[in-house]
Amino acid sequence: MPRVEELSVTSASLPDPQLPEYERRIDALEETAIDPARVRHYAHEFAARVPDLAAALASDSERLRCLAAVFACSRFLSEELLRHPAWIADMADLHRASSLDEYKNRLDAFWRSHDAAAQTAHDLALFRRKELLRIVARDALNLAPLSEITLELSLLADAILSCALETVSAELEARYGTPMLEEDPSHQGRAAFVVLALGKLGGCELNYSSDIDLMFLYSGNGDTTGPHKITNREFFKKVANQLMHLLSTYTAAGLCYRVDLRLRPEGSLGEVCISLPAARDYYANRRRDWELQMMIKGRVAAGDTRLGQQLLEFVEPCIYSTTLDFSLIESMSETRERISEKLARKRLRKDDHDVKLAPGGIRDIEFLVQCLQRLHGAREASVRHGGTLLALSRLHEKDLLSNTELSRLSD
Repeated sequence: MPRVEELSVTSASLPDPQLPEYERRIDALEETAIDPARVRHYAHEFAARVPDLAAALASDSERLRCLAAVFACSRFLSEELLRHPAWIADMADLHRASSLDEYKNRLDAFWRSHDAAAQTAHDLALFRRKELLRIVARDALNLAPLSEITLELSLLADAILSCALETVSAELEARYGTPMLEEDPSHQGRAAFVVLALGKLGGCELNYSSDIDLMFLYSGNGDTTGPHKITNREFFKKVANQLMHLLSTYTAAGLCYRVDLRLRPEGSLGEVCISLPAARDYYANRRRDWELQMMIKGRVAAGDTRLGQQLLEFVEPCIYSTTLDFSLIESMSETRERISEKLARKRLRKDDHDVKLAPGGIRDIEFLVQCLQRLHGAREASVRHGGTLLALSRLHEKDLLSNTELSRLSD
């Protein structure tokens, strides 16, 4: 692919037969595009490959604007559109956010259309790219605010996590049987599994290229019921590992998500999957202070909601201070200083800018918000929210931030 500044289109590169109305409207959209050369290049390539569809789009103003917006802002998705031109016609409503159920339904339909015996990493990655096309178009055309875009990116991840978990669980149960809880006297208690989201995904503020911070939790000890019996610990460890493999394997369609488990109990030294009793013991007796802070963003992303809520409700009283204890701020500040020192060691040039980790960046704003939440959350339950923008608004409503502070931090 040539550099953008080298892109040019001559009359010889235009499709034959000519598509005058499509070309006229593309020319008009080029004038206001952030990258006219790239729009021109991809628009002509699109028409050359699918002239009938290009001609049809000439009378569909919304989808033509969407096409031009994607061509202008994303080389990655432009290439995907050339490979899958029907995606532009198959796009769901651009004027409202899709719900979690709608994403799940579209993923189910997408999966069935591929006649696969089970979902593969390629299927999931390709579906994610298809849905990113719509979200990017909504973003580029200013059809949704930032909070709605990041929410949709998060719901898309939740839908993929849920469907991937169902696929992996069904495959392993067919091999090992149903995991059961040993402490259930009736021997009817099925063990449960949940995926907890933390970080950006937990706060429903996922970015286009964010890692997803996850924690895997199962309900308790026991064994599976199949002829090849294994313990629940072994079973759910297999679930967790296969789920990560399905999400993060590179395919011809890329990967779905980079999965980060470092926020789980004991960090990189801990088990990939932990039981509810063990997690409760950890957060009651051995957790570090920053681990409580990061649980502000904890929420259920997939799996058994009741199980996830049991842990979140257990941890919540530990997060929020009942007094204005500024030693808490000192402890959190020490953690922030260690992060800053690591960043300083990584930075190659003094003029490098990291919008996330540099002083005054996103991480500092999140840190400030979480400090205020932990100081005031015991008395003002409404400020307990994983989303930074909404938390800022609620802190302002309780007169814990001034108008100017709210405006500057939100911007």
